[in-house]
Amino acid sequence: MPRGRRKVAAKDYDTLIQVSEEKIQKLTAELKEEKANLKKLKKDKIVFDEIREKEEKEARLKKIAELIETSGKSLDEIEAYFNTSESHE
Repeated sequence: MPRGRRKVAAKDYDTLIQVSEEKIQKLTAELKEEKANLKKLKKDKIVFDEIREKEEKEARLKKIAELIETSGKSLDEIEAYFNTSESHE
């Protein structure tokens, strides 16, 4: 038995197709913008991470300098300490 074609409700298909195509164009444009935004965010994160790492390194160096200064030891004594520490490892 052959099947008949399915019944389709009467609608203004031309308008519905046009609306659907416009939605697709709008979403495609938004997707392109969001991809560009994501790319920019990734680049900014790399730069931010580099800056943060540099700031952390500077903070560590400042802390080390403060510790050395408050230790009351001379630079020669500190170098000698680290040189003897290295030879024992």
